[in-house]
Amino acid sequence: MRRPDEDFDEERALELCAEISRNLLGDFAPALVLLPVYDRQRVQTLLAYTFTLFDFARQRGVEGERLAQINRWQFTLESALGGQPVGQPVFVRMSREQRRRAWPAEALDEIATCARRRATRPRPATPADADAEAERLASAVAGALLGKSPPGEVNAFAGALLRLRSLQTLGPEVESRRNPLAVSEMPDEWSGDPSPQRLFEAAQRECGRLRPRLMRAPRGLLDLPAGYRRAAVFCLLASLRLLTQIEEGDAGLLKAPPQLGVLSRLGLLARARWFRVG
Repeated sequence: MRRPDEDFDEERALELCAEISRNLLGDFAPALVLLPVYDRQRVQTLLAYTFTLFDFARQRGVEGERLAQINRWQFTLESALGGQPVGQPVFVRMSREQRRRAWPAEALDEIATCARRRATRPRPATPADADAEAERLASAVAGALLGKSPPGEVNAFAGALLRLRSLQTLGPEVESRRNPLAVSEMPDEWSGDPSPQRLFEAAQRECGRLRPRLMRAPRGLLDLPAGYRRAAVFCLLASLRLLTQIEEGDAGLLKAPPQLGVLSRLGLLARARWFRVG
């Protein structure tokens, strides 16, 4: 008999992973529409798994407990992928995708390694460290999805997207004492709440570093499969628009993060959908 809290319903599991993905991606979520259905489900599944790992890594409390939670999550995944039934929605979906096409073990291990690094070092020391960590995670996720290491330009592009997404949530993160900015940009030794103007200026400097990385992306995107290529084009167009909103904004963006409206998303989707892949 299964335990009462176990649920092996694949449809409900997929719905949960899709919801986690939408919340995680925010303005970039429409890019998933441009993927073939099975690729979309695979992305949603992996993002839900990765999000949970990093949710453990970001929790308050003792570092050892955070690492233990990550280890348990990874061990349970290995059991699920090895054929042991695990009635947790994320593992139900990861197992389903394993049967469809095996996950690259090295890429999954690298994602867990990135989560452990986040658990032991909550903030990067310098912007260069932040870029390297984001690119490393992006490379592991992309490798798990594509089955091979993507071109360097793609890793740099995806890492820049991760950094830009963190700027969108800068206000709430800082309020919860989880500042994603490098220590060299905003030291930990705050007296009271950090100045909104100082945070905004640090965010603008981050934008200046991200824009060149985003602008170099088109060369690498040509090597992606057609569906992923269109999705990446949407993310590129969306990221440049969001970047401009941050650069031209003010300290108020911490309370009202820049977002794309519905019409903007639809317009960018149309442009990305008709992007020539040949």
